[in-house]
This record gives sequence, structure tokens and C-alpha cells, in this order.
Amino acid sequence: MASLPLNRKYLLAAIFLGVLVSLVTGIVENPPDFSVIGYKYYGYPLVWRVTKTLQPTEFRLTSLFINVLFWTAISILAILFLKVAAPKLRFEVDYGAALLFVIILALSGFLMDLTHELGHVAWGVSVGGRLTYLKVAFLEIYPRPALTPEFQLGLARIEGLKTDFAYGLMLLGGSLTTNIVSWILAILIPRINLGHKTRVGMRIMGILGLLDLPLYTILPHLGLRHWFLIGGRTPEPLLGARKIGVPDPIFYAAVALTTLGLALLYFKPFWEKCWMSIKSARPP
Repeated sequence: MASLPLNRKYLLAAIFLGVLVSLVTGIVENPPDFSVIGYKYYGYPLVWRVTKTLQPTEFRLTSLFINVLFWTAISILAILFLKVAAPKLRFEVDYGAALLFVIILALSGFLMDLTHELGHVAWGVSVGGRLTYLKVAFLEIYPRPALTPEFQLGLARIEGLKTDFAYGLMLLGGSLTTNIVSWILAILIPRINLGHKTRVGMRIMGILGLLDLPLYTILPHLGLRHWFLIGGRTPEPLLGARKIGVPDPIFYAAVALTTLGLALLYFKPFWEKCWMSIKSARPP
């Protein structure tokens, strides 16, 4: 009987996570094979929220309830692993540190998302464009700051771009800017004295900047979005490079080289351990 409150506590935690994840999937677009023009479908694995142009949002409560059951079951399995299997594998979980990491990840993700959109703005304006709208997540930044009910990973509208080169540079500018910021952070982090949390946040931002360009170039070709389930559906950097006249082989080579270079910098200890393992495995 002494373990009953403990079991109940973890069951309640699993239910809470199931509800939370189900609600969060309400910002993940999940279009069916056949959809109505002007409708957008959200929720995973089942669609439970449908937005309609100039009409009220439709909520499918039965689908939401089934999603809650699905994600609660996944949460129970995850908790069982952490409480039963993990100790046997000598894998310890610091829940406080895990929660802090999630918070830092969310803040870092928002900042790099903002950096990506500001990159579109900066490069677009530099070639004669004019910013008309800017939004990140639920936050509308321009023309007037406001919180909106609809989630959008990022949207920057630049008007007045009169040439293919200008439009292409604006398209490429988002991922190009996050890539440049990632290089700057990779150089700065080892050289400046910062607190541990700040260093973790900057490193996460750098890794997100590292991933931005290759993922946005490759995943849309596989039927996925920029960040697997959220973000753009088209290979924005590749389309931008084509419009400014960069041949595909040169662009892909540049993406591979910059990604490899950043990976070597951000994961240097890992590569050093791999190299030492290879050296130690060589026969004398």
C-alpha cells in the first residue's frame, strides 16, 4: 500500500503529459489526403482542430480524446522505462535538469526562429524590398506587436523585390543568416567566460543554426517539413540559390562543407574520442 501514492503520482503525470502533448499537436499541421481549399488541419495522430477561412475554428473533441489516450499510453511507457529499465541500465535521470533543458531549448529555438525570419528581412530589404509583415510562433511583431491564436513557425513578407536575384537572396537569407550566426557562436563560446546556463543556451542556438540549412534543403524533398513536422514544405534555401544563379552541385557542396565544419566545432569532444578509439584499436 505504501507504493500506491507513488503509482498514482506517476499515473497523474502520464495523464498530464498526454493532455499537454495532445494540445501541443494542435499547432502541428496534419493535412489529410483530400482536403477542402481554405481549410487547415491540425493535431496528431488524429486531426482535432480545423481552421477555415473567414469561419470559426472547428474542434473535434472525440479525436482530441483519442489523441489524449494515445499520448497518455506513450507517456506511461516512457515513465516505466525511466523508473524500471533505466536504473537497471545504470541510466540516471535528473528531472530538474531535464525540465531546465526543455525551457532553455524552447527559448533558444524561439531566438533562432526569430533570427531566421530577421535574416529574410535583412537580406530582402538590402536588395530593395519592404517589410510588410513579420510573425514568429504566436507573436505578431510587425506591423504591430500582438499575440495571435494561430501558430506559425515563422513568416516574413517582403514586397517590392523586382528581380529574381533579389527574391532569391531573400529566400536564401533566412537559413544563410542562422548559419552565419552558428559560426559566430561556435567561435565565441570557447573564448568568452559565461555562466553554464548561458553556454548551454548558446550551444543549442548554434546547433539549431547548424541544422537549419541542411534540414530545410533536404527534408522537403522527402515529403517532410523544415523541422520534420512543422515549418515550410518547400526547400527554401535551394530555391533561393537557384534564383541567384548558383548551380545545384555547388550549392549542395557548400551546404555539406559548412555543415561538416560546424559539426566538427560543436561536437569536437565526440570526434576526439572517436579518433582516440581508432588510434587505440590499431595494432602496435
